[in-house]
Formats: sequence, C-alpha cells, structure tokens
Amino acid sequence: MDQSLEPGDQGLNGVAATAGVARSARVGHRGRVTSRLRLWQLALPATLFLSVYFFAPLLMLFWWSVRAPEGRGLTLGNFGTLLSDPFFFQTLGLSLRLSFEVTAVTLFLGFPLAYLYTKVGSSLRLVILFVTLLPLLTSAVVRSFGWIVLLGKQGLVNQGLMSLGLTDSPVRLLFSLDGVRVALAQVQLPFMLLPLINALEQLDPSLEPAAVSLGASRFQAVLRVTLPLAMPGMIAGAILNFALTISAFITPAMVGGGSFIVMPTLVYQSAIITLQWPRAATTALILLVVAMAVVWTGAAVTRRWQYGPRQGGANA
Repeated sequence: MDQSLEPGDQGLNGVAATAGVARSARVGHRGRVTSRLRLWQLALPATLFLSVYFFAPLLMLFWWSVRAPEGRGLTLGNFGTLLSDPFFFQTLGLSLRLSFEVTAVTLFLGFPLAYLYTKVGSSLRLVILFVTLLPLLTSAVVRSFGWIVLLGKQGLVNQGLMSLGLTDSPVRLLFSLDGVRVALAQVQLPFMLLPLINALEQLDPSLEPAAVSLGASRFQAVLRVTLPLAMPGMIAGAILNFALTISAFITPAMVGGGSFIVMPTLVYQSAIITLQWPRAATTALILLVVAMAVVWTGAAVTRRWQYGPRQGGANA
C-alpha cells in the first residue's frame, strides 16, 4: 500500500519546485537577453554604416552651414544671405516646379502602364518591366548622352517631326527645360511604376466587374474604384520621384547645358567653382529641409488616406 508523505517530505518537494521555477525563470531571462544581443549584433553593421556615411556627413553639413565664411566662429548669417537673395528663391522655385512637373508626367504615364501590367500575361509583364527598368542598368552620364543625341537639331526626334510634316525646322529641345523634363521623366518612370504595380496587385480583381454590374462604365469603374484605392501607391511613387528629381544633378547639367540652374547645380558651383563651402552647405541644407518637408507631407497624406484622421480621446 502507498504511504502518505510525511510533512518533511512535502517541504522538500516544495523547495525543489520553487528552485525549479526559479531556474526556469533564469533560463528564460537569459534566453531573452541572448535574443536581444543577437538582434543588436545583426543591426550593428547597418548602424555603423549609417553613422559613418549618413549621420556624420549631415553633422558636417550643418557645421559648415553655420560656420562664418572667414572661418571665425559660428553664425547664422549664411542663411540670412541666401534667404535674402532673389536669385536663390528663383532657383529654388525652378527646382520645385521641375520636380512637380516630372512627378506629374511620370504619374500620367505610369498609371496606365501599371494598370496594363496587371491585366496582361506573364510574358508581357516581363517585357514591360524590362523596357521600364532598362534605363537603370546604365549610368546617368550614358543616359544623358543618349538624350543629347536624340534631342539635338539633327537628332532622331527632330528628324521624325520634320518627316511627318509637324514642323518645318528643328525644334529646340536640347539645352532647354522641356528636354530636361523628358529626360528626367524617362529616368524616374520606374520609381513611379513599381509602387503603382504593388498597389494595383493588392486590389480585389472583382471590384471593377462589380461596379460595371451595378451600371458603371469601365472608365467610371477605373476612375471611381481603382484609382482611389491605388492612391497609396501613387503617393509613394510621387514621393520617390520628387526626392530623386529635386536632387538630380547630371541630367539637368548635361541635357540642360547650363541654360538654367537648379539647386544641385548651385551647390556644385558654390563648392567646386567658387570654393564657398559655407554657402554650398547652407544651400544643400535648405534643399534637404524642403525635400524632407514635401516627403513628410506626402507620408502624412498617405497615412490619412489609409487609416483616416486620428480620433481624439473619448469624452468623459
């Protein structure tokens, strides 16, 4: 027959159970600490890389922007000098206008192309992606030289216009703002197309047929159903296009030919030609702040579009 445990045996069992729980807690805590250390070890290379090649240059940029031109102490006079210069605001306005125009062109071309991508088979999808992403496989200098050849007075574009009878003489496309718009739109189109494709592929394919069955035309279904639902992808592509266009240097310099000056060109002239590093740093910092403001606004609009306005606290 089984014998009941004595009080002393029960106490020993309780102590052993308590020790086991404590040991399990220590093992669990050690496992969590080890997991956190592993996460830090994984993030450490990226953190060091960003610290050296991103945050350190930003700190140097800020340092040079508040440094006196003669190197005597710190000053905010560099900002006052630029913000009181009409030519600076003219250049900033031109850069902003060019960025918004290129973004609008890529959106106008990218949405139909992305919509077509979601409706065709796999082979045509591969062709669309290859043709769109092909410019990214070459350098900006090679692309710019290609546009110089195409947009010149004896280039393929002018020859085609004159052969079709649309113009009697060559149109001035090279070294003009119109030519830069075309060249930048071609370069930035993939950065609009890919977010749009991602947004359109996430939509329910039965939405448009449902709208058509309720009496809407195919165009109305796209305009009132597909287009609003693809708005997050449109805003994401617009943010990428704006940020890349407002900081573009090689294409405006080569295709524009110095006929106008944008903000990156102004930074280059101040830093390399006139050797005014404080002025160049101040110009670059203002450009960075403007670009970040536009990007932040676009991100806020995207969040509001996806999740709606933030609700306030409940009334007491």
